Amino acid sequence: MALLGASFQIGRSALAAYQAAIAVTGQNVANVSNPDYARQSSRLQSLRGGLDRPGLAPGGGVRLAALTRHIDSALESRLRFASATRTRAETTQRALAQVETSYAELGDGDLSTRLSEFFSTFGQLQTNPSDMGLRNLVVGGADALSRSFNRIRTGLLDQTSNLNNQVVDAAQNAGQLADEVASLNVLIVQQEADGTTAGALRDRRDAVIRDLGSIMDVQVREVDSGAVNIFVGSEPLVEFDRSRGLSVERVVDNGLEVTKVSFADNGGSVRVREGVLAGVLDARDVQIRDQLNRLDQLARGVIFEVNRIHSTGVGLVGYESATGDYAVTNPDAALNTPQAGLAFPVQNGSIIVKVRNRNTGQVTTRQVEVDLDGLNGDDMSLRDLATALNGVPGMSANVTADSKLQLDAANGNEFYFADDSSGALAALGVGGFFSGTSGSDIAIKPELRADRRLIAASQSGGVSDGDNAGRLALLASNTKTSALLNNISIQDFHAEMVDDLSVATAGAQNDFDAADAVFSGLSAQRESVSGVSLDEEAVNLTKFERAYQGAARFLTVLDDLSTELLALV
Repeated sequence: MALLGASFQIGRSALAAYQAAIAVTGQNVANVSNPDYARQSSRLQSLRGGLDRPGLAPGGGVRLAALTRHIDSALESRLRFASATRTRAETTQRALAQVETSYAELGDGDLSTRLSEFFSTFGQLQTNPSDMGLRNLVVGGADALSRSFNRIRTGLLDQTSNLNNQVVDAAQNAGQLADEVASLNVLIVQQEADGTTAGALRDRRDAVIRDLGSIMDVQVREVDSGAVNIFVGSEPLVEFDRSRGLSVERVVDNGLEVTKVSFADNGGSVRVREGVLAGVLDARDVQIRDQLNRLDQLARGVIFEVNRIHSTGVGLVGYESATGDYAVTNPDAALNTPQAGLAFPVQNGSIIVKVRNRNTGQVTTRQVEVDLDGLNGDDMSLRDLATALNGVPGMSANVTADSKLQLDAANGNEFYFADDSSGALAALGVGGFFSGTSGSDIAIKPELRADRRLIAASQSGGVSDGDNAGRLALLASNTKTSALLNNISIQDFHAEMVDDLSVATAGAQNDFDAADAVFSGLSAQRESVSGVSLDEEAVNLTKFERAYQGAARFLTVLDDLSTELLALV
């Protein structure tokens, strides 16, 4: 009877063990399409006991000793990093593609076309400078060019705003995921404290960490208790049951409003190299900022070079009064110093001023020296320049309350300028064509729009002289370089901008393709380790089913033997 009792125990243990093993197989099959699931396998262990006589011990049956999660921690770490690299490249590529769309270089209204059309209007005006229709055409070309600059810059700023919103979303998602990891740490430690496997909780935690890793590059370190600590760079983000959290703040950085991410507990900077957040920051702070700076540089170069030529010509009429567009910070500071605060360069040179009597046509010419040689401590300030110009017969000059140069002709007179080797007129905005200093505010000067006779197509003042318009048209030439544009021409600078953007976009696409290939390869490796194979599970199911049936048959035999044995008593 003792032998039968031990045998019944063997049978009962086998039924329980294989029933549990079949349940594990069923769990695997149920999660075959769950990408976050890690396959489990049953680890069976024989039981001691079952003595029938001295020296013989067939055993006490079998039990399900443990469940094994098939997961490779090193592979998971590589997969997280590959995911972060992939999402960074994808985010950067998408942002750069949108920048390319803003330039619309394949359309008829692109900036390159607008530049060419604008300068060509001066070429047409050169042939007939007294034609008001051609002067209207110049104004239309200037308006179209200004709108193109404004549109592109607005598009870049809108994209910056959108990227700021993406930073907010990414930081909020990352903070929520970090909080969930901390909560799961507690649940896992509690469940596994008594030896129970927390497979489902671990699957969920791994999935959350993978999602977090796609936002920012994280390092994961598991401790003996089963909890994990998560680091961003060298800074901890999650420590057991505590998440430091993330916060966002909008600040102005070099004139551009940006959203910055920091740790919520102490305001420390969060430094990321990969992930969606890194891609957004790279696109916003490097690529788009560079495009904004270069667009403004191009606009500034166009404004200065056009104004420098235009200010030394004359229209069908001269000026009765003119006030500069650009104020100085300190009217007593030398014009070429930072203290003057001018956006455009001024150098040592001279200005040729002409005052014409409208009744007699008599022209008075004076040369005003703009002393900026750095010698003798007497370099010219705005106030000095106003004093010098005030000495020209037939005109007066003064510094306005807001530190701008104002010029007025005496009754019956008008003035214009024949030469300015110093660039002071263009730098102060006197006699120029454009106002503004960047792509955001470039515009034709209001006085030219109001009286288009002031468009300075002539150098001599003759009605048929279009030489100054010809000089302006030549700015479209590749041979006309500008110190404000890195000593290359306007068209070459713009072409370089567009080419560099195209190269950066193509590079980002190549980075994404390479990162995607690595990610796909590692995902396949993870699937081979942690994924569920229906063929393999079918084999296991058949094996455990047959084992269960065998155990049931074994118990049936024991039952028959017990019945026969009791009948003999």
